[in-house]
Amino acid sequence: MRVAGLPTTASVLDLGAGTGKLTRLLVSEFERVVAVEPAEEMRRLLVAHCPDAVALSGTGQQIPVADASVDAVYAAQAFHWFDESAAVTEIARVLRPGGALVLMWNRPAGPWEPSTDAAERVLTERMPEDLDHIPLDLGGPHAASGWRPAVSESPFEPFTATVLPNPQTLDPDGLVAFYASMGWLADLPDEERLPLLSGVRSRLTAPEYQRLWESHVHWTRLGGKVD
Repeated sequence: MRVAGLPTTASVLDLGAGTGKLTRLLVSEFERVVAVEPAEEMRRLLVAHCPDAVALSGTGQQIPVADASVDAVYAAQAFHWFDESAAVTEIARVLRPGGALVLMWNRPAGPWEPSTDAAERVLTERMPEDLDHIPLDLGGPHAASGWRPAVSESPFEPFTATVLPNPQTLDPDGLVAFYASMGWLADLPDEERLPLLSGVRSRLTAPEYQRLWESHVHWTRLGGKVD
């Protein structure tokens, strides 16, 4: 989570925080964490899971914090939902000079082992038909669309990028929580979402599930050298 030169006393912002997966890691590293999430139901879970963060309603295009008030902005599995041009401008507004912008996506490097096909069929039968991303991998840009926003006409330096292996092991309840954090599912009312997740859980019979992911990380600085 660290960017070179960013101290533990930094104020950081998790943009498009969802249910707070990244937020929980950030509060263990930094003194002040603001989490911005537009969906009320996801924000409610964020507050429950991560009470140490300041949770606010907002979007990538309208960030509810003051000018030059944070040292870093993180967006995990989120930037592809933003209006790119407006979000780059808005992120530059809230960052202090030299502040960091870090964009992250997890991409699958293999299937779940053992297979989760039976559980995922329950979800694919219910999910919206107009999703334009990989719906059961929490979304993310297709490789052909590029991984990073254009910064040539912005105050940001060019991006630096890396790809890191990210193996994951979950028990059945953890895997259900993984699926439950998908935006389309989190937006369902309780009377639809809870029976759906119960159906998923009933089809997960192994004690644990493993998967290898690749974490694609892209970072830059506002008006300063990228470390």
